[in-house]
Amino acid sequence: MKKLLSLLLALVMCLSLCACGGQKGEIGTTYTSNGVEFTVNFIEFTDAIDNWGGANDNYWMPLPADANRNQLANARSPKSADDTICVISYTARNVSKGDQVIDDRGELNYDNGYKYDDGGLTYRVSATGVWSDLDGGLILKQLTENAYEFRVYMVVPKTLVENTDKSLTYTLFGVQFDLR
Repeated sequence: MKKLLSLLLALVMCLSLCACGGQKGEIGTTYTSNGVEFTVNFIEFTDAIDNWGGANDNYWMPLPADANRNQLANARSPKSADDTICVISYTARNVSKGDQVIDDRGELNYDNGYKYDDGGLTYRVSATGVWSDLDGGLILKQLTENAYEFRVYMVVPKTLVENTDKSLTYTLFGVQFDLR
């Protein structure tokens, strides 16, 4: 009976530690998780993003408050004034011994339970390459040195940005980034 109780306590402790979350991360630092080496380049909230595709460095980047008419004509904005857009840029490459599918948008967690992970994912193969939106992910082949930039956008309630006394985290590939 004592062995069973000890085993049960050990199991509960392990599950508790696992539930506490994974590794804590810092934006700009490189991490390796499940065979993917990645760096979160930036996370920003904005009311409009550039939606002009192609070999455009600014694709899905936040538009400035003083954006001109041409920029706004090709912008993506939330449908509701109560929403905003979260833009995330990360660079990833395969360091595993097998092929890896990159389809991760990550997850925003507001106030320890309001979770958001629905949005768009795009990538490009080089600094001068064309952006390609991804529905099913991108297969990164094994034994390649190529790193790709990925951009994510999620439309979320403005409450996430405005209510600064509540926690806000972003998790990508099991690494959690505290945004406040």
